[in-house]
Amino acid sequence: MKREALARKIIEKATRRGYTVTKGALRLLEQAEAPLEVLDEAMHRLERSGAMIIDELLLMELLKARRESREMGVAEEGEEVAEAAEELEELSIEVDERFLREWRIQGASEEFQRYFLSRYEKLSRILRERLGSAVSLREAMRLRESQEASIIVMLLEKHDSKKAWILRVDDPSGEHRIIVPKEGVSGDSPEQLLQDVVFGARIVKNGDALIARELILPDVAAERLEKAARDALICMISDIHVGSKHFREDLFENFLDWINRDGDPEARNVRILIIAGDIVDGAGVYPNQHKELEVFSVEEQLKKMSRLLSEIPERVKLVIGPGNHDPVQRALPQPPLPEKYRAILEKSGRSMIFVGNPAWMTIDGRTFLVYHGQGLDDIIQSVPGFSHSNLERDLGDLLKLVLRCRHLCPIYGETTPIIPTPEDLLVVDRVPHVFHTGHVHVAYAGSYRGVRIVNSGTWQEQTSYQRGVGLEPTVGVMALVNLRDLSIKLRRFA
Repeated sequence: MKREALARKIIEKATRRGYTVTKGALRLLEQAEAPLEVLDEAMHRLERSGAMIIDELLLMELLKARRESREMGVAEEGEEVAEAAEELEELSIEVDERFLREWRIQGASEEFQRYFLSRYEKLSRILRERLGSAVSLREAMRLRESQEASIIVMLLEKHDSKKAWILRVDDPSGEHRIIVPKEGVSGDSPEQLLQDVVFGARIVKNGDALIARELILPDVAAERLEKAARDALICMISDIHVGSKHFREDLFENFLDWINRDGDPEARNVRILIIAGDIVDGAGVYPNQHKELEVFSVEEQLKKMSRLLSEIPERVKLVIGPGNHDPVQRALPQPPLPEKYRAILEKSGRSMIFVGNPAWMTIDGRTFLVYHGQGLDDIIQSVPGFSHSNLERDLGDLLKLVLRCRHLCPIYGETTPIIPTPEDLLVVDRVPHVFHTGHVHVAYAGSYRGVRIVNSGTWQEQTSYQRGVGLEPTVGVMALVNLRDLSIKLRRFA
């Protein structure tokens, strides 16, 4: 970080909190290894005493304590990891090109039919690996009384009665109903069957009815993880929302300060920074948004983002995908940012790869599925028990349900617009090593059947909309994934 810019940030941060930094203290902070973090420590200490002057004596005490801490063993560990990091100058990144184009449609009924047929066929192939053989709905209706079979269908509609769920389903051969008794049915719960999801069912013929004995979502198969040969860290963030009055620039500066620390073994070992959308707050995204904007022009928001990204060290390559607030088409799958907006960000001088939403990429043999997460809102509104106010508790289950459905946005025609592409690109047709989402502004790290799941939180304080739905955002968070063993660490800069 340039010295003049660093001095300005130190003074601005202290002033916002009501503190004054003396010239001697400023000089020590400029020379410190983690200046903004040391400043935070100084202000925290002064809070207890009521003093408002950050002077040279206070800084000398704090810096001495940090040096003594390193001498107790931290420095030796850092040197070892830093030496290993020197060997990791280049990581191979391969991006699936299917998600880099901008789709155009005519709106003809044939396009929608082809889209849903693609969804059905892709998910049917996955389900057949679990079910074995399956018959069509037409063939199921020709079964003899009490004869059993497996079917693969798409859910059109479901109704809850006192003793059973009534599912209206179809497949390429036709449409029918399945009765799911509330007792005696194994497998997945009908409550978590989402509209337009493709699922399997083991059924028995009973008169003119098909009675379900088991419900089966496509799901992911548990896989054994092989350790990679190299240690390298991938940093993942999302939902920065530059331009919003609620953007926590001070916390983002703490993050920039950290990632520039050559003496920190983790920071030094970061090779790629993935941003999963909503880099800016945009304009006109929702009614009365202007009341919550600090920067009203999208171009000016991107220029500010570019200035921030210029402080990312050159050893870190950036992968940037769009979200629903960014200046790109709203419907999924979203293409990468348009060229004129990329050019603004590229003025940062940093190495960037622009991807779509979703994006599939392979980094040194590890597969990453990066998805901003717009469709999560529709699932929250459709499944009993899920709500924005409970995401801190339930986000892991929500993201696991997405993987179990093997579709990023299974419900068509709700709040998330979807382009009926010839191939349904939102089907999770491979099992990723890492599944990275954002959008809901709540941080989470976990795993499901070997898949590492991350939601990287946000850098924006609670908005008026979030307050209305009871959503408490996790502000100032990043996730670190180690390519060697896919271990995950969440770190907050608040």
